[in-house]
Amino acid sequence: MGYWGSLIVARHPHPLNGAAAFTDGAHMELLQERADDWRLWSLEGQTSLDEEALIELVEVTGRPVLAGFVMDSDCLVLEGRTRDQATWRACLDRAAMSAYMAEDGQSVDDWFLGPKEAAERAVAWARAAGLTPLPKTIADVLSKRSDPFVEDLFQEFLDGLGIER
Repeated sequence: MGYWGSLIVARHPHPLNGAAAFTDGAHMELLQERADDWRLWSLEGQTSLDEEALIELVEVTGRPVLAGFVMDSDCLVLEGRTRDQATWRACLDRAAMSAYMAEDGQSVDDWFLGPKEAAERAVAWARAAGLTPLPKTIADVLSKRSDPFVEDLFQEFLDGLGIER
């Protein structure tokens, strides 16, 4: 059984536990520190962050925020938010996500941007965050299968955004 929970990426030197979005007793753990105060946290549980939580995190950090909801380490719902950009949603490992959604009679195309548009939004997100993205890397990751864990793909995605380790 793989990991179920949210991954949150923000540029902020302090823990985000004090944000109202996380006052329900959810356990938040710092997983990784990257360059320039970028951090990756995990928030265990089987619900993803909602739009209000992303907006609040952008307000708390003063910077763009990225969230990913990991589904059994197979696929990931990816959401990015900046101050000036509406939240965009894509997924990592579309084939695995398609299998999950088919169980409910739904399609990935109904919920997520296609890889090309998602790559464009991710590049815009990265530039708004003051990063130097690698558009080809981002596009490649958005079209890849996870092997074996989607969390590894997420790390590649962060590298492509220009969030240095």
